[in-house]
Amino acid sequence: MQKEGDLEGRRSINRLTRFITLIWAIIQSVSLAIYLKPILFDWNYTLALEIVVWLTTGAMIILWLSEFITDYGLGNGASVLIYTNIISNLPNLSKTIFENQANFTALSGIVFILLLFATLYGIVFLQEGLRIIPLISSKQLNQSSFQDTAISENYIPLRFNQAGVMPIILTTAVLVVPNYASNLGLLPKFDFPINLEFFSIFYWVGYFLLILLFSSFYSTIVLNPKDMSDQLQKMSVAIPGIRPGIQTTFYLKQVMKRTTLVGATILATLATIPNFLESTLNITNLNGLSSTSLLILAGVVLDLIREVKNIYFSNVYNSMY
Repeated sequence: MQKEGDLEGRRSINRLTRFITLIWAIIQSVSLAIYLKPILFDWNYTLALEIVVWLTTGAMIILWLSEFITDYGLGNGASVLIYTNIISNLPNLSKTIFENQANFTALSGIVFILLLFATLYGIVFLQEGLRIIPLISSKQLNQSSFQDTAISENYIPLRFNQAGVMPIILTTAVLVVPNYASNLGLLPKFDFPINLEFFSIFYWVGYFLLILLFSSFYSTIVLNPKDMSDQLQKMSVAIPGIRPGIQTTFYLKQVMKRTTLVGATILATLATIPNFLESTLNITNLNGLSSTSLLILAGVVLDLIREVKNIYFSNVYNSMY
């Protein structure tokens, strides 16, 4: 459906997205209603049904609002809503940091500032970084004097971060499932002596590896080298030094693997190092401002700036012609 790109295909994708959102909202609301059973004194099935109905209704309202912003506003509606939620929590975060003066030492302040600037720099590099693949058309092959200019002007931009924050979200969801199931009593509890420091290191290593895995998996869904090779062959466009067909597909696959590996490594590092240092150095002031939040903030701002520029230049072009 996504490959066809027609109106009916987009409608089918939207219907499927709404259906999956509804099912997932019902599952989460039912789980939350069961989880609240030991806490609420007058818990009954009527109250549980009300909790499920209200939470599911709220989720569907958020979905409608995000689609409305996407259609009639700037940027992606879901990202804008998440961005608004993170920004609204920044005053409370600042208040928490300044109130915990006992735990906020000079080392914590220095580490916090360095991590903030390093993470922001890495996020901007990750969002704006490109691997440029030059292209040349069949007509330009006969124009040797303009060949270098044509190669520099026509290219395929491959982003380092094709998946955005989806690998972090999927990794967090996978790692939370065992603990969540244990709290609901679905898993047996074992009383084994556990070294918390070793368990923390093992957890963050698994977190790093899962982000690499999900980044590679998601990038193969977003971009298909075989489809890109077929489109280039239909347009009579080739990569300099690479024959059209199987060689182009193999070349694009190799370049995408290397680009994805670099982007996934940077993304996993940005997501893991702040949390790892927070747990090892006992810096609690980073709570509420994780690298995922910073990645969402920087990504939404960059997308809004890019979209505003496109609107501005399109208006300038329309006024000139």
